Amino acid sequence: MLQQICMVMLALSSFSALQISYLNALRFGLKRIFFGGFFIRGHAYTMDTISFAVQFWSKGEMQAMFLRHEGFLGALGAFMSYEKHGLDDLMVHQLVERFPMGAPYTGGKIHGPPLGDLNEKISWMQKFVLKGTEITAPVPMAPPGTTGLGGFEVPSSKGGTLRSDASALNIGVLHLVPTLEVFPLLADLKTYEPNTIDLSDHNELEYWFTVLSDHMPDLVDKAVASEGGTDDAKRRGDAFARAFSAHLARLMEEPAAYGKLGLANLLELREECLREFHFVDVYRTIKQRENEASLAVLPDLLMELDSMTEETRLLTLIEGVLAANIFDWGSRACVELYHKGTIIEIYRMSRNKMQRPWRVDDFDLFKERMLGSGDKKPLPHKRALLFVDNSGADIVLGMLPLARELLRRGTEVVLVANSLPALNDVTAMEVPEIVAEAAKHCDILRRAAEAGGLLVDAMITNSDGAKENSSSVPLMVVANGCGSPCIDLRQVSSELAAAAMEADLIILEGMGRSLHTNFNARFKCDALKLAMVKNQRLAEKLIQGNIYDCVCRYEPAS
Repeated sequence: MLQQICMVMLALSSFSALQISYLNALRFGLKRIFFGGFFIRGHAYTMDTISFAVQFWSKGEMQAMFLRHEGFLGALGAFMSYEKHGLDDLMVHQLVERFPMGAPYTGGKIHGPPLGDLNEKISWMQKFVLKGTEITAPVPMAPPGTTGLGGFEVPSSKGGTLRSDASALNIGVLHLVPTLEVFPLLADLKTYEPNTIDLSDHNELEYWFTVLSDHMPDLVDKAVASEGGTDDAKRRGDAFARAFSAHLARLMEEPAAYGKLGLANLLELREECLREFHFVDVYRTIKQRENEASLAVLPDLLMELDSMTEETRLLTLIEGVLAANIFDWGSRACVELYHKGTIIEIYRMSRNKMQRPWRVDDFDLFKERMLGSGDKKPLPHKRALLFVDNSGADIVLGMLPLARELLRRGTEVVLVANSLPALNDVTAMEVPEIVAEAAKHCDILRRAAEAGGLLVDAMITNSDGAKENSSSVPLMVVANGCGSPCIDLRQVSSELAAAAMEADLIILEGMGRSLHTNFNARFKCDALKLAMVKNQRLAEKLIQGNIYDCVCRYEPAS
């Protein structure tokens, strides 16, 4: 009796849902009605009831269709409509797309030959298609002559082969990273686009692919050397080169294969490939060597700066940041310089070429804000976020002296560095050690580092034996949540987002963070963008200049 009642209730529910569907289909002249959902999925009685009713009401002119993977389509539709429903501000920034190659790397070793092309990769999407062709459960085919008594048959395909276009299904995998947040100081999140260069231009795309391809042999050599040059490292280096080349070839043929493509995405893809083949920090040894060489001459630079007037010192500091930014292993022109002299010789040569006006020169506006002018008094900033770029001279002789000047003026300083290695970029894990070494030669840096917790053991001990901060102006370090030479400010670490809440000055330094990305970004607070332009094509397209032109772009709060 109970079973009969349940069957009647099930039939009534089915009829109610499908009558609405049938009337809408009739209104718009549709001949096929697609049904899906947990109430229908895999329930033969429900599907047969719907098939019979549609056939009966339409007198055979309409047909009920059932989706085999409607759950996937529903999830895809929900993801694509996030902006329509206002969910883009809630969670989309926490979704990061990764592009693993599925390389034969297990147990710390590569088994078998390195990947030749993307057809050798088995992605989660291919597995999904394969599983779909292996289904053996009854699936309604709804033939026109159904009587409501069955009408089901088993698909003949057993999944012996993948689709002929399976290689086109190699796509990224979305990972939820709860610790990522939107940078709170963006003036308008809706209009923010990090990438400055438009890779939808085929010529632009081809140029950057050529740059990355030409740089690959040197990168592989350094990757192998960073792992001791072992046979295993050589195999992994070869596998990385093949994998990244395969990605480039795919994107050259189909730029939208991984979604909207920007230079930041392209550079991040390269770093992902290195990490996938367990190359943790390719430039580790080089960075250490350059840090040591730069720290050796820092005391002399600080003495020189302290002997200057306030106005001269500020200009010299900005020149120093621009000159030191020349040390970039991602630039072919700069790599060629390394063979012509020592770090200090190159730095001095770069300093001597600092001739104003620069290609983009807003220094006078920045000076007026910092030092005042006429009746205008200087207005110290409360907190400054300094997005640092390269190791060695870049941070030691460029950004640290600038940070020191801001600390001297009573501004809290937060050094923002990469969470993961990328080329010779300094990481947040490396910055405290660099600061500790620099603090040995400077009381301002030492007191600020103590106040910021970077030199806990060096904190001053009071008469009662308790440790206390020796300065109320701290120097701090945070990770940006990124592992690329560029930065997308829609996806930064929670730590950086928290530090930004009280900041009223942003300094973006380096080509990746202030030119390749964020050159056009606008902020709620003052922003200074500094970079030595080391790419001829970028100089010509972006600022109509020449290689080694300088960018000093100051933008008051929006």
